[in-house]
Amino acid sequence: MDDKAFVEERLSRLPAKAQKILLGRYLAISNKQTRNIYLREQVDNLLEKLTVSPEKLNLNITEEELNEEAETLAESTLAIRRTLEGADGEIDDALNTLCESYGIQAPDPEQYSRVGRLARLSDKSWWLRKLRKALRKNIETALRHLNQVNRRKGIYCSDETLSARASQKYHQEQYLSNTIVTNQHGQSFSLLELSKKGVSDPKIRKTELMVRARGFEDLANELGHTATFLTFTCPSKYHRSYATTGDENPKWGGYTPAEAQAYLNDIWKLIRARLQREDVRFYGFRVVEPQHDGTPHWHLLLFVQPSHYDTMISVMREYAMREDADENGAEQHRFTEVKIDPSKGSATGYIAKYISKNIDGENLDSGVYGEDPKCAAARVEAWAACWGIRQFQQLGGCSVTVWRELRRLKAMMGESQLLKDIFEAADKGCWKTFTALMGGVFCKRTEQAISPHYELSVDTATGVVKTSMYSEEELIKVLKGIASGGQTIITRLNEWHLS
Repeated sequence: MDDKAFVEERLSRLPAKAQKILLGRYLAISNKQTRNIYLREQVDNLLEKLTVSPEKLNLNITEEELNEEAETLAESTLAIRRTLEGADGEIDDALNTLCESYGIQAPDPEQYSRVGRLARLSDKSWWLRKLRKALRKNIETALRHLNQVNRRKGIYCSDETLSARASQKYHQEQYLSNTIVTNQHGQSFSLLELSKKGVSDPKIRKTELMVRARGFEDLANELGHTATFLTFTCPSKYHRSYATTGDENPKWGGYTPAEAQAYLNDIWKLIRARLQREDVRFYGFRVVEPQHDGTPHWHLLLFVQPSHYDTMISVMREYAMREDADENGAEQHRFTEVKIDPSKGSATGYIAKYISKNIDGENLDSGVYGEDPKCAAARVEAWAACWGIRQFQQLGGCSVTVWRELRRLKAMMGESQLLKDIFEAADKGCWKTFTALMGGVFCKRTEQAISPHYELSVDTATGVVKTSMYSEEELIKVLKGIASGGQTIITRLNEWHLS
């Protein structure tokens, strides 16, 4: 091949899998000029989709090289600070530009102090975490651009992202199992043992979601509220490939799953604002899951007063159809509604399979596209981790944090009857009664009977308030229990330290 140097230069900036795919396509073209034009245009188009230039971050970088890059960036931050000392605005601009060039968002000035922001940008470990995420997203972007994420090639995410996520989880589990903590009573556990006692454990998380969904349904039936199951889907330009064949969608506009999720979030904000003005309130759950090519879509199980149902549906449909409403299939698929008749089936049953599919795949015969449900669940989890997408969210209703804190208690002594009743409902796992006693499904968080209680974290040995590792100005607040009527109940009594 007499154009070897040209081909190597073009391909070297891409992930190894992408190089192999494009080389194969290049060699399949017999005309020299045509194939060279094809390769140049394909690589240029692909590079435009990345959030970081391969010249900045090699997409085939090893973990060792990634560590070295993180160290170099931390040193570059320190050099910028020394060079521009005293010119705070110029330092901030230079560091923001540095972050942007690597596809990384600089620390938020509204969230962190200036000292804390500079300390983070001067820390190798901060850069390493951010670089890993940027690397994963850009590799996935490249492979999805080449149509390697679909029901035929790699459903929901690429095989490379699935493998990387499995490796990450393995190393996390090894770290947790080898890290031992001890409390003030001398009891020692590994962090892995402790993590399996809470909602980070998939089985516990799934059970809790189902309990809350069932509780909402039971309460809705008692109140005479209407249940509905809704689906929001993105316009065609957000979809990489066709669902039936996996072939490339010619309307695809180069959007990533993160951009598709941003689109859905944007129309949801408009819907919430409009319904708030219309005084239409609802409650329920949202499940975000990928379609076969990684494009997110939303399923919502909602409950609403019957008199508000038509208004809610009309507003949601209006905003869902605002963009590209005239394209084929928009009317049928962009926004779908199933009004649930309690006499014909359970509302919770509509969402149960989506909860299971997105957590562990248990009790399912097959996925939407006929795939193995347990393998599908692993790929969905890897997809969500790669793109930073929250899979489950409760909409409205009462504080789940209070629910979880009450379930940590063994008993409620000397408190008001209301608090005892709320504790008993949580202890028995009755979300319906818990919600009703807390103030009802439409009760504002600030008016609920019990709220989460946070305190400054204090070193019990010295009495000193703990601060962020990045700044003494950033005091650490931790969840300690619950509060009601000016009274607090501590639910987190143990103080843990590394053994």
